[in-house]
Amino acid sequence: MKEQAVGRVLWRAAEDGEFRRRALANLGTALAEEGFILTDAEMAALRSCWEPLAGLAERAAYERIAALARGHRRE
Repeated sequence: MKEQAVGRVLWRAAEDGEFRRRALANLGTALAEEGFILTDAEMAALRSCWEPLAGLAERAAYERIAALARGHRRE
């Protein structure tokens, strides 16, 4: 289940530029605004993917998110 939640967020961020920008600025707020409800374990897994994106240029962050999303089955 944890991988499914992480995959859904990654695919959403890869496909939706506005969501991606908001999530890069403040992941928790962006998730709440979009109605994502994650368990503590799911959030920890997502943060482990997300934290290395801090400070990257938008295009570089997009490319990394897209690569991460491709590693998860699309739902």
